[in-house]
Parts: sequence; C-alpha cells; structure tokens
Amino acid sequence: MRRSGVFWGIVVILAGLILLVQQFYGLPSGFWPVFWSSILILLGLWFLMGPVWFKREIKNTPFTVPLEGASEGDIRIRYGAGKLQIGALEAESSALVSGNCTGGVDLDVNRGQQRTKVRLHTPHDGFWGFPDGFGAQGLDWGLGLNRGIPLRIKLDTGASENILELADLLVRELDVQTGASDTRITLPAAAGKTRVEIHSGAASVTIRLPEGVAGRIQVESGLSNINVDDSRFPRVADRFETPGFDEAVNKADIFIKTGVGSVDIH
Repeated sequence: MRRSGVFWGIVVILAGLILLVQQFYGLPSGFWPVFWSSILILLGLWFLMGPVWFKREIKNTPFTVPLEGASEGDIRIRYGAGKLQIGALEAESSALVSGNCTGGVDLDVNRGQQRTKVRLHTPHDGFWGFPDGFGAQGLDWGLGLNRGIPLRIKLDTGASENILELADLLVRELDVQTGASDTRITLPAAAGKTRVEIHSGAASVTIRLPEGVAGRIQVESGLSNINVDDSRFPRVADRFETPGFDEAVNKADIFIKTGVGSVDIH
C-alpha cells in the first residue's frame, strides 16, 4: 500500500470518528483549530519518518532513447535528492540519451520533425511528490547524451550533487534551477555560443570554461562568495567578460542568480 493511502486513510478515520462524537456529544468550540494544528504536526512527522517506516527496494533502471534521425535534442530533468552525473556518449552512439537511474525514472519522449523532447523525472508514489527510494540513500543517476547534435538542457534539482561534464557536447542552452546543492559544470569546448542560466538557493556552484572558450558572466547574489578568474574574464561594468567576446567562435553567455553559498568560475 502507498504511504499516501495509509496517512490519509488515518486522517479520514479520525475525522469521521470526531464528527460522530460531535453529533452525539458535542465538542468545545475551539476544538477544530487544535485538530487541524495536530494534523499538520502529524504530517510533518510523516514526512520525516515515512521513508524509514516504508522502506522500498532501490531499483536500477537502465534506459535508452534512440536518436532516430533527430537533428536537435531538448532534455529536461526533474531530480530530487541524490547524485546526478551527465556526460557524453561515445561518438558512434545511435542514442540521444542513455543512462542508468538508481531509484527509478519516469520517461516521456515526444518526437517532432527535427527536435526530440525527452523528459526525465523521479518517479513518485503519489505522496506529495515523494520519490521512490527517498531517504538516506537518495538517488543516483548517470546519463549520457549524444555529442553529434545541438542540445538544450533544463535541469531542476533539489538537495543534490550535480556533475555536468559537457565539454564534448553541443549544448546551446543550459538552464539550471537548484536548491541546496553542489553543482559542478564543465561547459562545451566547441558548441559555438552557449547560453547558461543558473538559479540557485543555498548552493555551491563551480563552472569551468575549457581553454579557448570566451565568457561573459553576470552574477546576482545575496550572501554568496563570488570568485571569478578576472585574469581571464576581466570586470567590465556590471559583468565579467573575455576581451573579444563578440567575435569569439566558441563562447558562453552566463547569468547566475544565487542566494547563500558560493560561485566559482574559471
């Protein structure tokens, strides 16, 4: 039985019993605010203890999405707590995306005339977004992407370790939304222009631009420690920018908005 069914079954039974008591004996006027406050406390305890009481076998899910003639790829990933690694497939690979997901994965593929859209997200048990395998072990995903076609990648993660080795990929757009995480990104070495947008909460973000890749960097931060290699990316007004950025063949236009944590770009 799903954890959601157990919890809400208990709530419904309690509410029914209380309504029955009220019908025959009456209840104090201030009872219901106390009741719903108690339910919220129980719900909080359920969030904390549910994964411990209802442990599940952590499953490994290998998968492959064939290229099938696609000339562009749009990859969107929603990921909870754990470790996520993204890299490049072998040059001769006929797959658009391939990987192994410890903790399971829900996969949606939508093929257009040229662009194939792939959506990967953690499976849920119906209990307010709790993923299978949620708990101390977390999730562990390893993904490989095709290196021969232009890609757009959108990543939405929670408390996770994210390692994105994109040097050999043709990533044209990278959008990262992350919470309390450690995110390390190596940007493409020969993708032309790559637009990068990162929004992070209490996070550590490290970005490496391969040699020969120009960078234009804007950072909005709260209480973060910002460290940009200004010998390579000198400050120009409100940004950091490689001299000759506009004329560069391979370049990254980077915007980062972060709350508490650190940003390191080199």
